[in-house]
Amino acid sequence: MTENRKHILDRFQEHLNLSYGTYCERHGIPESLPGLITFLIDQGLIPPVAVKRYAVLKEFEELYPAQGNHKTRTVNTLADKFNIPERTIWGILKYREQKGKGKAGK
Repeated sequence: MTENRKHILDRFQEHLNLSYGTYCERHGIPESLPGLITFLIDQGLIPPVAVKRYAVLKEFEELYPAQGNHKTRTVNTLADKFNIPERTIWGILKYREQKGKGKAGK
């Protein structure tokens, strides 16, 4: 079973590498980590909601201590910074907490 997963991972990496190389050639850009991330998002391998969640959570981790560990103030700051509703920020934080509780229970 593990061999099948390894084979799938190997083939995924090969296809991704070839496709990314073609993408870079077509767009006249050098292969780089930022370029690879953009490629993965463009190909739908990293959904936009995952990008938003990741960015918001990382920014929250940085801002929260600077805001005196005041959650509401941090959420308001992020909402202004990203121009998204405060409710969306709260939802992302709630998602993280629920996901964390699910991991602890396993």
